[in-house]
Amino acid sequence: MLGKFFRKRREKIELSTGEQLKKFKKRFYILLTVFIVFTVSVACYIYLNYDYLVFKHFIAQHYIYTDALDTLYEDYLKMDINGRYYRYFDYIVIASVTEKIRQINQDRYTYLYTPEQYTRYKAEEKEEAEESEFKILDDKTCYIKITNFSKYTWEFMKSHIQEMQKYPNLIMDLRSNSGGLINSMNKMAELFLPKGSIIAIDRMRLFSKTYKSKNSSPIKPEKIIILQDKNTASASEGFIAALKDNLDNVTLIGETTYGKGIGQFTMPLKNGFAVKATTMLWYTPKNVNIHKKGIEPDIFYNGEDIIEFARSQA
Repeated sequence: MLGKFFRKRREKIELSTGEQLKKFKKRFYILLTVFIVFTVSVACYIYLNYDYLVFKHFIAQHYIYTDALDTLYEDYLKMDINGRYYRYFDYIVIASVTEKIRQINQDRYTYLYTPEQYTRYKAEEKEEAEESEFKILDDKTCYIKITNFSKYTWEFMKSHIQEMQKYPNLIMDLRSNSGGLINSMNKMAELFLPKGSIIAIDRMRLFSKTYKSKNSSPIKPEKIIILQDKNTASASEGFIAALKDNLDNVTLIGETTYGKGIGQFTMPLKNGFAVKATTMLWYTPKNVNIHKKGIEPDIFYNGEDIIEFARSQA
């Protein structure tokens, strides 16, 4: 009886040891596979970028005329790098390539942000947004001025939804609004568009993307008047087209808009740098690209009393 007990116990121990060994082998092969994949990936990366990595190391760490390097870095980066040529070499390459793109294609929207420039840009975006304004013009009309399309102006507009819904007429002032973030523009247009309405179509090199409203309960003023001028551009034009193409109660007053039917993406980099590049063409819901054409108003008007004139049209 006792022998049978010890025999069963020994079998359990042997089984347990065997299972643990299997688990250990399984984990080992998983780790080995991950290591091999990682090693192959690194090897492929080095192979594909071999020439650049050699050039970077060769120039940044061995070129003898460091005065020339100091001048180069100062010209492009506007900063003293204290001899850290290798660390900042990639930014020199990005700055020089984007400069050539601007020269060849006259694309002033593709460039490198230095840390100081990027910080200033973000601060100016917020400061500009703070100049947005909402006010009541009369018992039927409210007015909202949107200075850019950013997370700040999105929050500003969202905070005034309930007030806007109290008035049948809405005047939206987009004069001198040069645009901003596509996502913010989409969300702000979505406030007014029924679910399923096309907001815009972005066409990139590898794929296209159609933005549609997901709002099942949009704001429904009886009349929307949008003020625009020659400096109304980019995301502002996208917002105007989204509302004008989908709604029958929108009137555009002012001048023909700037005509910027291209879009950029800003990619943050290390050490506070960022690179901005033109990555798409955008089309209106009616599949029109307004680049270098702009959007004409329904009523041409450039008088100083344009807000009062718009109120008279409501």
